[in-house]
Amino acid sequence: MTTTASAGYEFTAEQNETFKGLVRNMARSGVVVVVASVILLGYNAIEHFGISLGGTPSPAVYSLDLVLWCLISAMGGVVGVLLVRATAGFSAVIKTEGNDLEHLMSSMARLRDILGLIFWAATAASLLLAVSFILRLTYA
Repeated sequence: MTTTASAGYEFTAEQNETFKGLVRNMARSGVVVVVASVILLGYNAIEHFGISLGGTPSPAVYSLDLVLWCLISAMGGVVGVLLVRATAGFSAVIKTEGNDLEHLMSSMARLRDILGLIFWAATAASLLLAVSFILRLTYA
């Protein structure tokens, strides 16, 4: 921890733990999004270059892939709703006076928790995307 010549507010140990959890969940969520993006790039490369392992597609495989994409889309919707819900406390910082630090810390804790949920939703969606990628590679 570094100090400066002028005195200022120092976060408490509990507040620092909130920030620590927020940073951890942001980093984990970011890594999962990068992994999903790489899978999606591979998915599109299969389509663009006509890569296939030569399996014969069936209506069941098509239906399974369609269900996977519906689930992935639903998870994307959940992530969007969670991010919108995270804005409430930050809006309170802007709209109120005299309690900014409490609103900020409450918002940070909520954002930390929401990013934890986003991590799990993004992980599940990435796994579904990987299954869809394998189906596409096998049956393209």
